[in-house]
Amino acid sequence: MRRKLTVWWGIPCKSAIPVFKSLAEQLDIDILFVALNDLPTHRKKLGWGIPDFGELSFEVLGANWISKAVALIDDRAGLHIVNGIYHDKRVRYVSHRLVEKNREFGVIMEAPANLRTGLRRIIKKFVGPIVTPFRTRSVAQKAKFVLSASGDHQRDFERLGFARDRIFRYGYFPDFPAITRKTGPNFDLRILCIGYLEPFKGQDCLLSALAILKHKIPFECAVTGFGSSESYLLKMRDRLGLQENVKFEGVVSNDKLRELFNWANILIAPGLEEPWGIRVNEALLSGLPVVVSDGVGAKELVEVSGAGELFRAGSPASLADALTRSLARLSNSTELVDKVCAFQRCITPQAAAAYLAEVLDYIEAGSGASATRPIPAWSLPPKPGQLLLQEHTV
Repeated sequence: MRRKLTVWWGIPCKSAIPVFKSLAEQLDIDILFVALNDLPTHRKKLGWGIPDFGELSFEVLGANWISKAVALIDDRAGLHIVNGIYHDKRVRYVSHRLVEKNREFGVIMEAPANLRTGLRRIIKKFVGPIVTPFRTRSVAQKAKFVLSASGDHQRDFERLGFARDRIFRYGYFPDFPAITRKTGPNFDLRILCIGYLEPFKGQDCLLSALAILKHKIPFECAVTGFGSSESYLLKMRDRLGLQENVKFEGVVSNDKLRELFNWANILIAPGLEEPWGIRVNEALLSGLPVVVSDGVGAKELVEVSGAGELFRAGSPASLADALTRSLARLSNSTELVDKVCAFQRCITPQAAAAYLAEVLDYIEAGSGASATRPIPAWSLPPKPGQLLLQEHTV
């Protein structure tokens, strides 16, 4: 009898479906991917769509979602994986229902993050660590494992109630096409910054850093997206005299976004605090080096690969230094771009699926002293001639 796996996700996520699609194609598992909500309008506005799900069974619950979820939980034997415990009412319902029905389940979720600003950020900083574990512990203690979609947050997940030896590093792993780029040195920076224009995204830090660099190095910058900070950022750009250097593109089509990825020679993720940062993966997969704040979860991809630069979150001076180092690396050799290319295969959906399969086997076999704990491909720097996980058969 084929093994069954049921995956419960908040939305039809472009970073989750490709991984489970790869898993379904590589293993003899009956996998059903259940999206509890349709894609929200703000995601569609950014160009998100439902990825190709290939051999993966796929369903969006939509209306009457409770009765549909109950029926699937009752009917689907085997392991369930749920995308969280408390952040979304539908996800919360499913996770508690799995506990009530004594189903075997694991969790893939982000570590707690504080994306507030001002007084609300201060309040959450002190209240969150006290309140959140009360919301999670009853489910977390029943889970067979948790994969951290925020990278290495071992202690945070222990506080939520998950067993210490059942916490695994993870992230987000979209599919994104590689772009053929011109080889040779670059003597200016063409900076791309994409995503929501919100205070926690750090675009104000980027503008301040560019003001520092205005008369030091040549650069252009394109900023895409929409959000509550748009008016403030436009006024800030003009006040800093960056009208000729920084263009706010607004919401762009997928074709325009591809043009911008092709035009840029660096992508920046300047967030003050973010659980991961899918655009970091997309940039690296496209062949684009990155500059990433140390408040962004995907910073570990840069730490491991050397395929970019890190800077201190919220520090314009630190970001200006990181951009200056990036230009020096781009100008002197192909070293930076070569590191991007060497690392790409470690962060594909296929590589993530291979790692996920190893975790499932490890959990099923029991994590005894003789078991080898899985190590994700993206946590180890690739070596010349090394066969990467993407090239393994799972």
